[in-house]
Amino acid sequence: MELFREGAINFYAEDKQTRKSKVFFNPSRNFDRDLNVLLFNALGAHNLKGIDLFGGSGIRSLRLSAETDAFDFFKINDLKTSKTIKKNVLKNKGKIKTKITVTSLNALDIYSMQEGYDYVDIDPFGSPVKYLLQAMPKVKRGGILALTATDTAALYGKAKKACMLKYGSRSLKTGYFNEIGLRILIKRAEEIANFYERSVKPVFFDVRHHYIRVYLSVSKAKLDRDIGYIYQCSKCPNRVIKFSEICSFCGSKNIEVGPLWLDSLFDKNLVSKMFEIAQDADAKKYLETFKQEKDSVSYYTTTELASYLNIKEKKIDSFGSRTVLNDKGFRCDYEFKKLVEEYKKL
Repeated sequence: MELFREGAINFYAEDKQTRKSKVFFNPSRNFDRDLNVLLFNALGAHNLKGIDLFGGSGIRSLRLSAETDAFDFFKINDLKTSKTIKKNVLKNKGKIKTKITVTSLNALDIYSMQEGYDYVDIDPFGSPVKYLLQAMPKVKRGGILALTATDTAALYGKAKKACMLKYGSRSLKTGYFNEIGLRILIKRAEEIANFYERSVKPVFFDVRHHYIRVYLSVSKAKLDRDIGYIYQCSKCPNRVIKFSEICSFCGSKNIEVGPLWLDSLFDKNLVSKMFEIAQDADAKKYLETFKQEKDSVSYYTTTELASYLNIKEKKIDSFGSRTVLNDKGFRCDYEFKKLVEEYKKL
């Protein structure tokens, strides 16, 4: 066991990323937790009740409890590490602003309780889907549900059967595979929300280092959710949203990807607020790219276009709409034919 410091918190954990770790802690997700804190500070909410289903060392919940004024109560649960979490709570007693309860229940049993929560965090090994049926009705309307998926082989098109079984969608390994995975995860959450006459709306996401994390606002059911398919050409980078069996650019067969979420992926006002209050340079840079995102579905990369056209790769700075999902990715809201023409002119 080692002593670490992250944000305002000193805590004990193991610096290992395996299932055998007694107290799991992933230092590479420090920035992810920074964003989590920033998000709740930007929301400006108070007196919230939160629960972390897979607490690990407790670092995420402890930081939210110490570095924001959002929470009045936090329950940190972990079947295996409750003793260490309690130790970490005591070590940071003078910094924590909330009442904290630590439990060691099975993740599938904890939602049998009657409490409702303003914030529910599900960050397991693998897929969060099997916990959603129990978790969804425990999120208060207007509350935030945070989901993390690490089964990226399924969501990114490598394990297609697993994706269909867990998420009810067909994924595909493409240049924009991470956006497909993100949209499939949101779609599945919306389907489960519908069981309880609810809907979800993504307000923020963080996709990197082999994980997908998305923050969903939970509300009354809405019928205008945009869920559908992407039709990706099997031979060229062209893709469309409107049903089409044949590629309009090269005439090859299109592959149907989905169903998936086709609506917006984040709340622009929230991101702007996060940007305003952010002090860390890396967070500022990351959120600045968010502000450049268009609402168009999918992105292209300079690499895939150069490879397909067999020409020299153009610099990403030549394009106005960058995407936070890929350093060489950009969005455009016009047809692929025009994009090719424009790319050749650069």
